[in-house]
Amino acid sequence: MERSSPLHAPLSVATHTPVAPHQLRLRTDPLQLRFDADEHEASSLFTYHQPRAEKALALGIQMRNAGHIFVCGPSGTARKEIIGAALERHGKPLAPLRDYLSVFPTTRERQRPVWMGLPAGKGRSFLGSVDESIRACQDKLRRLFLHCVQDPKQPLDEAFRRAWIRDMEEGLEARVEQFRHKGFDPDVIEYCESLHAALAATMKESLELTVLHVGGNNAPQNLERLLDRAVRLAEYRPQQIRETPAEKVPAVFEPNPTFHNLFGCVVRDENRSDGSASERSLFQPGSLLKAQGGFLILDFEEVAAEPDVWRHLKRCLRYEQLEIPVLENHSGRATGLLKPEPIPLRVRLLVWGDERLYQEFYERDPAFGELFKIRADVDAQMDRKDRNIDGYLAFLRRCCKAEELLPFDPTGAASFIDAGAELAGKQKKLTTRWTVLADLVREASYLAHQEGSPSVRDCHVELAQEERRYRRSLPEEQIDDLIRDDSVLIQTEGARVGQLNGIALYETEDYQFGKPCRITAQTGMGRSGVINIEREANLSGKIHDKGVLILCGFLRNRFAQDKPLTLGASLCIEQFYSEIDGDSASLGEICALLSSLANVPLQQGIAVTGSISQMGDVQTIGCVNEKVLGFFDVCLRRGLTGNQGVIIPVGNVEDLMLPQKITRAAEQGKFRLYAVQTVDQAMEILTGRVAGQPDRSGSFPQGSLNGIVDERLWELATGLRDFLGEEEGPAEGEAGGPSAD
Repeated sequence: MERSSPLHAPLSVATHTPVAPHQLRLRTDPLQLRFDADEHEASSLFTYHQPRAEKALALGIQMRNAGHIFVCGPSGTARKEIIGAALERHGKPLAPLRDYLSVFPTTRERQRPVWMGLPAGKGRSFLGSVDESIRACQDKLRRLFLHCVQDPKQPLDEAFRRAWIRDMEEGLEARVEQFRHKGFDPDVIEYCESLHAALAATMKESLELTVLHVGGNNAPQNLERLLDRAVRLAEYRPQQIRETPAEKVPAVFEPNPTFHNLFGCVVRDENRSDGSASERSLFQPGSLLKAQGGFLILDFEEVAAEPDVWRHLKRCLRYEQLEIPVLENHSGRATGLLKPEPIPLRVRLLVWGDERLYQEFYERDPAFGELFKIRADVDAQMDRKDRNIDGYLAFLRRCCKAEELLPFDPTGAASFIDAGAELAGKQKKLTTRWTVLADLVREASYLAHQEGSPSVRDCHVELAQEERRYRRSLPEEQIDDLIRDDSVLIQTEGARVGQLNGIALYETEDYQFGKPCRITAQTGMGRSGVINIEREANLSGKIHDKGVLILCGFLRNRFAQDKPLTLGASLCIEQFYSEIDGDSASLGEICALLSSLANVPLQQGIAVTGSISQMGDVQTIGCVNEKVLGFFDVCLRRGLTGNQGVIIPVGNVEDLMLPQKITRAAEQGKFRLYAVQTVDQAMEILTGRVAGQPDRSGSFPQGSLNGIVDERLWELATGLRDFLGEEEGPAEGEAGGPSAD
């Protein structure tokens, strides 16, 4: 039951001016937009405007031994494109660029395939020269084969053999000399000498086998073996793994960083011309080798999702060696192939991910912080300045031209810029979530085309925004239905003691919306202090608990300087059955509590959002636009009376980018927003009474809200003392705080 009203007339009626309608949304003037820029100038005006990230990327790309770079920011902020632009501007080779070849064993002492690097662009010509040597040897063996086939009875005497060997050795030596004259590195020349020595040994062995077997009973089969040896000489051929353009810095983006795509693999050569088995390995290079001497770009979310990739990748980066794994074949059976020697690795990673992913790996894996020494933070917002507005227009032109969309007229472009501010949630900011903006451009162009309009106007942009909200608003509509049929009780007219409308924020994966919720307070005699019912039911988050404790501090600071704060009170957010967190309800909770203590009703048509300090200052909150819109929609469905509105912190006025329907209602005087700095201002708006300030002795004016509350607290303190028979009054104990478990 409500107590009878106190016998105090209000000092006067408190009045507060609502926020002016033009402050509810900062509109872009279409006449002030620059539409006279040519294509080249428009292109130069566009920038992703991430000065912090761009500076960090420039340092990480240019500085020697800078470590690897993690670009951290929310999705949709063009992180990959920012990396690409930085590489284009600052990218230089980390080491001399090389073509890489896999060199197969040419001696018994060296059994593992090794890697050989050549100056960029030289690998193809080197392979051509090696091929010529091998083909020359094959041709010589084939001619020997034809000689034996055409005249099988003619013996291969000593003179023939010496002449054949001398001719073969002179030809190979001449080719080695050609390699020396081409200026290859000493290790390349050394390989060429060993290769030609191996070819010469194979040729001599083939000749001796031919002499031994050509006159026997199995002469045809022996000659076939000779021909087979000629074919097998091709196994000495190196395999070019990577060819690097001499004039281009390697910058490789790997969209699918599976284990084999990233590190490559070794498989058995199953493509022999005769179909026989082969011990020769084929090397399939991965992105790390392709980026050697340059930069590898990865989506770290994809890396984290692949089994064993991060573990193997950090090992390669820490020891700067790439070991290519071996497979028997593409089915992944156990291998019998020789494992190649590791490749010295000189590559720098540029990866992107969000804050959650960065913190998870930074805290879980010490190697992560050691490797990724440069963090480039991408901001989801930028200042709403003329240069950035010009950049928005350049982005708009680029989207329309690239995808052959309808052009935007000045009103459409102005509405597009306003939409960027709406997405940022601030009047003086613009979002940098370029992928979301590009989607808006496409949808607005589509709607204009459906209407038959030659250009995109402001109405099309606004309709695209409404359509996007509608597609995501099913959970919101379900809550609206509960409010409409009074399953969730919300009062938007009249006045009640100890009750008002707060605004709760709901979040899905890609959508946020606000909806009113009933906040109630009950007070009476007792020692329990302020009980947070959500906390007692284990439905209160830590930040909400903190907000209630701050509320209790405010009560002690204002009313417990000359008496103990002894009361029993409870706060509840009604019909909320899931966990609630955040402190934006604390302003509404203290107003409901003061209303209950003073027995003064609060206007139900005015919702409240804001957090408070222990000194009674009202502090800014997040998502103010979504919260105001949520309460406005409920009032609009029931019919706007002109007495409805929302109390917000004064610090949130610059965040207001409300939809046109709210600004129009405000212009017509049907809906109001009030910006407050203190709890007293909020109470004056909700009750129409003057709050009252204390005099030098700490006493409040008679009949003021604070005076009535102070008198009521004196009544509770003395009443409890008299009830318990304690001359010194009850001990404060836990009063003014949540009850103990």
